[in-house]
Amino acid sequence: MNNISILGNDCCGCTACEQICPKKCITFKENNEGFMYPVVDESVCVNCGACVKHCPVMTTPHSDGVQNVYASKYCDTQKAKESTSGGIFIPLAKSTLEKGGVVFGCAYDENLVARHIAVEKEADLHKLQGSKYVQSDLSGIYSRVKSELKGGRNVLFSGTGCQVAGLRSFLGKDFDNLITVDIVCHGVPSPKLFEKYLCYLGNKLGEPVKSYNFRSKKRHGWGLFYEVETDNIGKGGSGFDDPYYNAFLNCKTYREGCYNCRFANCDRQGDITLADFWGIEYINPSFYSENGVSLVLVNTDKGKRLWKSLENCIESVDSTVEQAVQMNKNLSSPSHRPECRDTIYDGFDGDFDSYVMQKLYVKPSLKRKLKSLVPVSLKGRIKHMLKK
Repeated sequence: MNNISILGNDCCGCTACEQICPKKCITFKENNEGFMYPVVDESVCVNCGACVKHCPVMTTPHSDGVQNVYASKYCDTQKAKESTSGGIFIPLAKSTLEKGGVVFGCAYDENLVARHIAVEKEADLHKLQGSKYVQSDLSGIYSRVKSELKGGRNVLFSGTGCQVAGLRSFLGKDFDNLITVDIVCHGVPSPKLFEKYLCYLGNKLGEPVKSYNFRSKKRHGWGLFYEVETDNIGKGGSGFDDPYYNAFLNCKTYREGCYNCRFANCDRQGDITLADFWGIEYINPSFYSENGVSLVLVNTDKGKRLWKSLENCIESVDSTVEQAVQMNKNLSSPSHRPECRDTIYDGFDGDFDSYVMQKLYVKPSLKRKLKSLVPVSLKGRIKHMLKK
């Protein structure tokens, strides 16, 4: 057999195989956990091997490694406040739009389903801001990116390491007019689980959920705080107090392949890598900001040129790979698979209220509650004092 069926649970769900197949005999279908996996119509497949050749997991594209590391903040503090960390994605994206280009990234649709979309106006960039802790739908996106590139347009594509690797594998070559931005990723939960959880929240609140922000800065500033809104109700708090979010933070609900991720290291797939610069309050307290601080890895000469062109709208200080890895463990290894992952999805298609209480809910400890109330800047000062 010379098709993608041999990959099994290691599949990352990028859909490169589906989009590259010359016979269109590969479709992605939902498994019993709500993750999408490729299914091959063997009656049409000619075993050409194109899907295997262009699979990022089976043939991980080569990377030259990290060239430069920075702690960074976007100078537009309001835009940074609306972003997950330091807001660096916005000037990167704007640089492409200003050249008449198009930016691809993850956004919620009208039903709060995470999908990759194309943005061509600065006014729409807000759709791509913020973390979505769920696997996004990439259907048809790689083909659209290729079409734009071949048409001569500048393109910026952002996504997880496997999604960027999937695009690179699909294209088969580099394009001068392409910039790729990958994020440091822990793993991705099931879209179906998130969909059912939003319905659960809506029932609890008495109104359908209109928005769910995993990294809201509205109440507590930069950190792991969520904000859920209906038409008339706003509710937020520590991610550790929300069952879905808590399960995510504790690595319980990820796609199976995430626990053996080929891209959880410093051999990055993007021209530029973005993450939260966790621990900046200890490493460089004066650079800390309640608006957030981004970790930026510049990995290629192309990324280096872009980064240099933005120096007037970005505040940054030099850092090191060692400091980056210290508080971003997925730069050195995949997330640990907990034993409960064996059964975490058992019953989620039944009585969901019972499922949440039995499988997802964890009563937060008093220590965790108190810790979540302490501002990050104060934690840094306390730790600094204890070291003296």
